Amino acid sequence: MPDYPKQPLEFYGFSTAQPSDWNAVFETEHCPFLNRRCTKQRKSDPGQTIGSCTLGYAGQAVIVCPHRFLAGQQIFRDAASLLTRHEPGSALHVVPEVSIPGGNIDYFVVSVHNGSIVDYVGLEIQGLDTTASGGIWMARQDLEAGRPVNERYDYGLNWKMSAKTILVQLHHKAETFALLGRRLALVLQDVFLAYIQQAFSTEHLHAVELQDTVHFHVYHLDSVFALHLAQRSSTSVQGIAAMLGLKAGAGIDERALIHRLQAKLSTRTLLSP
Repeated sequence: MPDYPKQPLEFYGFSTAQPSDWNAVFETEHCPFLNRRCTKQRKSDPGQTIGSCTLGYAGQAVIVCPHRFLAGQQIFRDAASLLTRHEPGSALHVVPEVSIPGGNIDYFVVSVHNGSIVDYVGLEIQGLDTTASGGIWMARQDLEAGRPVNERYDYGLNWKMSAKTILVQLHHKAETFALLGRRLALVLQDVFLAYIQQAFSTEHLHAVELQDTVHFHVYHLDSVFALHLAQRSSTSVQGIAAMLGLKAGAGIDERALIHRLQAKLSTRTLLSP
C-alpha cells in the first residue's frame, strides 16, 4: 500500500501525481462526481471553491469531500441491497436532499414500480473535515504556477468533530427510520471507521443483519483512487445511542415522506426494468 506524503492527492477529481492542465482545471472548478461546479468553498473566500477531494495524511489517502464517494454511483447500487420490497421490473431512482425529523438525508435510493414508490433506503455520506487548510491552497498555487507539489503541506483533519457530528446526526435520523421500518446507511471510508472504532464504543456493530435500522457501508480507496466496498456492518438505533449516550425523539408519517420523495424523483434510473 502506498505511503502517501502530506499533500493534496486530488483536486477536482484529478490526481496531483499526474500531468494536467491545472490552469484550466482551476478555472473551470468542475466536479466530475456532481457533474457541475464544485461546492466545496474556500473558508476564507466563499466565492471560490477549493476543489480538494483527497488528502495524504499519516501515510494514508483520506477523502475529505463527501461528493468523492459518488464516483460511478457505486454507493447507490450497493445501498439497493437494503431494499426488501424491490421487485424485478421496478426502477431505481436517486433522490437527493429530503428533509425528515432530525435533519436532511443526503440521498434516498427509491424503488419505483408503475410510477409508485414501493421501497426506499436513506444514505448519509461522511468525509473528513479539514482544519488549518491554508496548506491546501498553497498546493493549488504551486500546481497553478507549474511547480510540483511539495512533500509536506500544513493542514489538519478534524477526526473527533467529524465523527461526533455524524454519529449524533445518525442517531437522530435513525429513530425516524426505525419508526418507519426502513433502513439508513452511512457511507464512509475505512480509515475513518478505524478512528471511530478507537474513539467510540462500537461493540454493538456486527455483521450485517437486514432487520437492523442502521447500516455502515465502508469503502476502501485503492492505489489508483478507485473505491471498493470493503466492509458492511449494522446495528440498531440503540446501538448508535450506546456509542453516544444520547436520546432524541423523532417521527414522521410515512405518507408524508412518500409524498416528499415522489415530488423529487429523479429522471435518472440506476437499473432499467
